[in-house]
Amino acid sequence: MLDFPTLTDIPDVDGWEEQRAFDPTIRVRSEAGYLKTRPRTTRVPMQWKATYSYLSAEDKATLQSFEASVGVGSGAFNWTNPTDAVVRIVRFKEPVKYAPAGSKLRWRAEMTLEEA
Repeated sequence: MLDFPTLTDIPDVDGWEEQRAFDPTIRVRSEAGYLKTRPRTTRVPMQWKATYSYLSAEDKATLQSFEASVGVGSGAFNWTNPTDAVVRIVRFKEPVKYAPAGSKLRWRAEMTLEEA
């Protein structure tokens, strides 16, 4: 299994979000108005959103190459959560979004990762 690439600079992580990937609850309201609930699944994976700011062009290319090598969301990989240093097995939930950051010499990469 591949590891998330090591970037040359330690990028700032902003726009951080951490939540469950989906709500597993099935809700049914009876004719009398009572709400019945039950879980659809027994496991609910976690999801993380992160924006890596001020990536160099080389780091952007490394990240784009890695994204292609795992087939965007089809392949799982090892990723170290920067907030608690725990290694998790994740996938890209959607393609990484790249945008210039301040100048065309630096880049922002927005990504959503989902626990595999």
